Amino acid sequence: MDWDERYNRADYLFGTKPNAFLVSRAFRLEGGMRVLAVADGEGRNGVWLAEQALEVVAVDASSVGLQNRGSWLPSVA
Repeated sequence: MDWDERYNRADYLFGTKPNAFLVSRAFRLEGGMRVLAVADGEGRNGVWLAEQALEVVAVDASSVGLQNRGSWLPSVA
């Protein structure tokens, strides 16, 4: 499976809403926690985690997925 090919599209492959399972576990999260969002693709889960006041490191193997996330994430210094 080539993730770069899958992410090479005009819209977001999985949308922009976070994964439902992740949201259902929000009660386990506390503001300020550090979290690692593995295989975060275009960033939908990492963005949601950051919105929960968490310190997020998001990674993905797809350079296209990472590039796409730049189009809707707020810029950081």
